[in-house]
Amino acid sequence: MNLLNQVRAKLISAFLLVAILIAVVGTIGGIEVKRVNKNAETMYSVNLQSVNEILSIKSNMSQIKSEVSVIMYDQNKKETDKAKKNITDMVTEDNEYIAKYEKLITTAEEKENWTNFTDNVTKYRDARNRIIDAADLNDSNEVTKQYMIFLPIEDEMLASLDKVIEINLTAAKVASDNINLSSARTNIIMILMSIVGFIIAVLLGIFMSSHINKPLRKIRDYAERLAMYDFSTPIAITRKDEFGQTGIALNKAQKNVNILVKEIMENSQDISASSEELSATAEELSLRARSIDDAIANISDGMQESSAAAEEISASVEEVDSSVNELSGKAMEGSSSSSKSKEKATEVKNSGKKAIEETRNLYAEKENKMLEVIEDGKVVDNIKVMADTIGSIAEQTNLLALNAAIEAARAGEQGKGFAVVAEEVRTLAEQSSQAVTSIQETINRVRDAFKNSIDTGNDILSFINTEVHRQFNAYMETGDQYYNDSNFVSMMSEEIAAMSEEITATVGQVSEVVQDMAQTTQKSSEEVTTIKESMDEATKAIEQVALTAHSQAELAQRLNEMVQKFKI
Repeated sequence: MNLLNQVRAKLISAFLLVAILIAVVGTIGGIEVKRVNKNAETMYSVNLQSVNEILSIKSNMSQIKSEVSVIMYDQNKKETDKAKKNITDMVTEDNEYIAKYEKLITTAEEKENWTNFTDNVTKYRDARNRIIDAADLNDSNEVTKQYMIFLPIEDEMLASLDKVIEINLTAAKVASDNINLSSARTNIIMILMSIVGFIIAVLLGIFMSSHINKPLRKIRDYAERLAMYDFSTPIAITRKDEFGQTGIALNKAQKNVNILVKEIMENSQDISASSEELSATAEELSLRARSIDDAIANISDGMQESSAAAEEISASVEEVDSSVNELSGKAMEGSSSSSKSKEKATEVKNSGKKAIEETRNLYAEKENKMLEVIEDGKVVDNIKVMADTIGSIAEQTNLLALNAAIEAARAGEQGKGFAVVAEEVRTLAEQSSQAVTSIQETINRVRDAFKNSIDTGNDILSFINTEVHRQFNAYMETGDQYYNDSNFVSMMSEEIAAMSEEITATVGQVSEVVQDMAQTTQKSSEEVTTIKESMDEATKAIEQVALTAHSQAELAQRLNEMVQKFKI
């Protein structure tokens, strides 16, 4: 992306321009202040110091002139000596002042006038010394003569000194004028630059404010539309800077949320329909489970009847055994006892046939009901398929919600509305997934309990079909044999004693078979009770599935109502 299209680059450029103006103003001010400082330093350290040194020299010369007058006119030796000493001291001071001033000379004109001054100083001092010498000799005429020579030399010297003072004062005035000029120029430049900088800063502020405020208003309006669940209108930002990139990202996020909401709308309707179907199926399964429970209760009643028949057969066998024992003792009593044995054998045979017939009818009836139960139990697999479908839809919804949250996080502050909606959708998806997991666990428990019940029922039917039938057949065969033997008792009374032992043994076997049948019936009754308990648990589990399916339907309805708020 072009650097000038970046908001950051524009802001940096604007502030950099203002900073450059400030730096220019500061630099100009620093240069002018340095120039003023230089002129002021020159004015003080050169011009004013020069004037000070010259004025000191001039003051000493005036004082020396006074001391010369004392020497000329005062006859007091002490005063004249004091005056001479003062002159010597002031000459020393003048020499120091002269030496200092010579270091401060800067112009040729000043140097020329100073040279004239030093020449006159030499003449001046020579004339002054001649006056002092004449005064020491008390030669008043010579003193007057030398003094007259001294005066024009002094005037010329002072004139040269005044000229030097004038040169330094003029230079000081020039330096002062330069200072004033620099100060005025600096003030004008600073004011102009400040005005220009202020105008540029204001214009840049207005431009950048307008440049930033327009896309921000569009983003704010866009966020307000999102807060009202309106995802139908994209944000219109055609710029290529960060705001344009934000607009593109927000439009992309809006597009993804539109797709997400559409899929949620479609899936929520599917979830609602599946939940209603699951609820209806669970209720139907509950009714069928109750039917199975009733069938098992009937089986239990049949087992109790079989147990009663076995007890009756056992009693009959005991009677037969008693009769056989009696027959063994009274074998020789005749055909009357044999007739009684035939009647007893007939009873045993008929009872055996009846028991076999009842057992076969019960077996066929229970087998048919068990097959119906097995067929009805296949609906559990249909429920599992529907639950898996709902779980898959919930996972897809959760993934879509997660993608929406990621896109909202990329959008930053502008994507907070997306984040709230995506989080709510993701929560509902997780609740749906948890409900589906609970349904699947319950269905697995129902399937296991149903399978155990079917296996137990099959074991019971298999036992009845094999062991019980075999024992009853053996019992019938024994009854037939006993009947035939009794039929020939009258003709074979001499053989009854020998056969009675065989009959006794056979009756013992029948008794054992009947006892085994009674035990088998008791065991079957216990297993049927176990099946009934398992079916009770399965019925409760199916009722729980129905409740869960109803809750799932309500959850799907809530999800459907929420997504209906969106305008896409």
